[in-house]
Amino acid sequence: MSVIIDDTCITCDACMQNCPVDAIVDDMSNPTGESRYYVHPEKCVECVGIYDDPQCAAICPSIGCISWDMPYTREHEEHFVSNDLYTISSTKSGKLKSPTLREKKYREDIPLEMRGVGKEVQEEPEDLNEVG
Repeated sequence: MSVIIDDTCITCDACMQNCPVDAIVDDMSNPTGESRYYVHPEKCVECVGIYDDPQCAAICPSIGCISWDMPYTREHEEHFVSNDLYTISSTKSGKLKSPTLREKKYREDIPLEMRGVGKEVQEEPEDLNEVG
């Protein structure tokens, strides 16, 4: 996992439709019970090896509602397993799909200082020139 969708999301479904690994669910299917879209940390790969940028943020009309989170790696296991923001799914045998079981790809060019709740994946451009 590497991205979080916060409560400023306008629930337009664009991110869900563009996620190449089906890691995003809508507010009705959020396993934490919160009324917001949810990114399954055990599925998200930050579009590494698929696209240059995370497609959820690239298509999102609500600039700033998608933020970077920690890489889904063994070093950050505690962050995902003991945090109320997440509900990690289990295998058929009952094992948590935690980072120890299976780490996920992540954008290595995004430093840890830029990760964590509130660090935007997509920022509004400073210079917007109107067309026409």
